[in-house]
Amino acid sequence: MDVTLRQLLDFVVSAPLRRGKGRLAAWRLRCRLAGKGLLAFFLSIGRDIPVTPCDVLLVHPSRKSYEQGRKGPFLQALRAHGLHVEEFVEESDAVLISARQFVRPAKPVPFLLYWHAAHAAFLLQRYRAKAVLSERNGWIVPSFIKALRTEGMRVMHLAHSVPSGQSSRYDYFDYDYYLMFGRSSYDYLSSLGEAFGECCAVYAGPYYLTDKKETAWHGPDNRRTPRLLFLGSGPDYEHAESYQQYCRWVVTWLEQHQDATLSVKPHPRGQGYPWLDYAVSCERIALLPAGESLEQCAGHFDVVLCGYTNAVLDVARAGVPFVLLGEGEDYFSVARYGLPRSFVESQLAPCIENVLSEPEKMRERLFEFLTYHICHSEKPVESLVDSVREVTNASGPAGIRLSAPARGY
Repeated sequence: MDVTLRQLLDFVVSAPLRRGKGRLAAWRLRCRLAGKGLLAFFLSIGRDIPVTPCDVLLVHPSRKSYEQGRKGPFLQALRAHGLHVEEFVEESDAVLISARQFVRPAKPVPFLLYWHAAHAAFLLQRYRAKAVLSERNGWIVPSFIKALRTEGMRVMHLAHSVPSGQSSRYDYFDYDYYLMFGRSSYDYLSSLGEAFGECCAVYAGPYYLTDKKETAWHGPDNRRTPRLLFLGSGPDYEHAESYQQYCRWVVTWLEQHQDATLSVKPHPRGQGYPWLDYAVSCERIALLPAGESLEQCAGHFDVVLCGYTNAVLDVARAGVPFVLLGEGEDYFSVARYGLPRSFVESQLAPCIENVLSEPEKMRERLFEFLTYHICHSEKPVESLVDSVREVTNASGPAGIRLSAPARGY
């Protein structure tokens, strides 16, 4: 058996212990993997899969991700360059079972990881692709695609966020190429003491930003009222006390500044709570239409207020200053670039005042912040397409080697 696959098995089964969940959780994981492996073994018997040749296979991480359509412009650009792109949606375990999306691997694999290996063999047999694009963090199927492939297929991972300590799934990066936004991503991943994999880190993307900026920020105008934008939280946090608290901070600030207006952009999956109620009682609070993207609207405002979110990258790209609200770890190195952050209510007014009074200084800091996080902020989609085209042309984009530290699990 491949030594790398043995190491992968050790990495997977030791995850509960590394994350402090205890030995009982580790044994439960082993039992669950064994059950799924046995099921995949029987489902993989006698499979006859029709082959679909293509240049690129994009594996969507979920049905929800596929239906959101955020990779549409990227896919359109690939096809515009003459590449044949096939799309595959990773469904729930129940769908994988009912559709029998498993094929017996051609090489020995760890039995506890048979589910993942047989699914990788299914993808390899169904598609003859030059490049496989994955997106789901922590998904170990790419390791088996690399181990079982017989042709020049290469695995490229598409980052959809800046990796940080907010998730433990970034500790897996066993790809051929990892298409990450910029230097901050490499710095974080290379600092991980416990991780698995090796790859070539390439700065490209993100795919959800267009190559042409929709708006350009012109800075605050002292002759008009300040216009603020608040970014709403997702459904998991809308009712959290911490989120409700800094929503009240903003409302209080607005009451004290009668010349200002506030627009709220609800999260795409959120319900707009509690801003729907606030908008009823205050005519200077308005919710933006659901179909308006942050990229389209950000440049129309003087300041953006938000909690810790990847959306600050969209805001920074538009050149609009933002004020982060609430406590928590500084995952994006905001303090490093001198950008404002309000930990308590009393800090909010000075933060907003500093942004409005020193627009040029804020622009300079924003540019440095954005450059650290996104290398190709002007042409993110083009940078991704160029990287994929190089792989399909049997070459490869230049990058930096990223390897997990050698250690036993």
